[in-house]
Amino acid sequence: MDEVSNQLISIDVATAFSLARDAICSSGGVSQIAECVAKYVVDAELSGHPSHGLRQISSYCDQAGTPGFRLDVEPNFYYKSVGRGVVDAREGLGYRAMEIAVDETARAALSSGIAMCAVIRCGHAGRAGAWVERGLSNGCITFLALGGSEPPFVLAAAPDCEPALHTNPIAIGVPGFRDPMLIDMATSLVAQGKVAVALSRGNKLPDFAILDSDRQPSTDPADFYEGGALLPFGGHKGFGLSAIIEALSVSFTGADQEGNSPQEGALLICIDASSYRSEGDLHKSVEKIRARIHQSGNKQSILAPGDPEVFARKNAEIHIEKIVFDDLMTRAGSKS
Repeated sequence: MDEVSNQLISIDVATAFSLARDAICSSGGVSQIAECVAKYVVDAELSGHPSHGLRQISSYCDQAGTPGFRLDVEPNFYYKSVGRGVVDAREGLGYRAMEIAVDETARAALSSGIAMCAVIRCGHAGRAGAWVERGLSNGCITFLALGGSEPPFVLAAAPDCEPALHTNPIAIGVPGFRDPMLIDMATSLVAQGKVAVALSRGNKLPDFAILDSDRQPSTDPADFYEGGALLPFGGHKGFGLSAIIEALSVSFTGADQEGNSPQEGALLICIDASSYRSEGDLHKSVEKIRARIHQSGNKQSILAPGDPEVFARKNAEIHIEKIVFDDLMTRAGSKS
């Protein structure tokens, strides 16, 4: 990739939203789905996660109409019993399905204290933290696990091992005074999307983030796309967590039942934040944790979970590679 293609350019939020929405519409997406996807890929950019931002649009458009990438279907929501909901994404992208799941589950949790929802037949749902933030804004502590059970797998247990799992992200959030304490992480040391960002920007990866095709460690992101694999964070602990997340989001929810496609799913749990004490007292306790973390660095600043996204959002501009911008312009065509 040449230097011009790698060059970062700045665009405003309105332009980014229009390009993403119009590219989805030009690939057969209905307006409600297109606007939902555009909203959250732009939010990912503003949150400091370009791996889940505008660069995802080309993949969605190229695979439009295939299982997990249908852009013209509205998900179905129903209750199996009180406090146990299901969203059938109907082979569509996961964005709209997750919106519905969070809103319905939070509403049920505020009524009964706790509620959960399975999301099945669901494609890529963007940044997991966005859905936890939505649950938090509805007054709920929110837990989300997402996983898949179909090959090709990308996560290997260690060098000299074959990939056997996906990166299976998990996100959990607890409300604070202004900003929540929120963790959103893949179970790989480096998320798959961040490997793509490193490749496009000419950056190396950390040691023991990926394996090459010979199943040996590498720092060259190109090796991942030439038959390589990702490695888990924390060795066996991250790999074990990934397996448990698949068991929760796929095995428990029934996402892998015969006939389901894609066999990807999510388990969402919302808990009324005032279940055990007033929200004000909860916020005070969370802020004590945050302050203790901030004060713990002797020679460096230590961030609490959720801080990076808060700081990133202070910048209202979006910076993307010129090749990504040009691709969006072509896909959006006359609509933009």
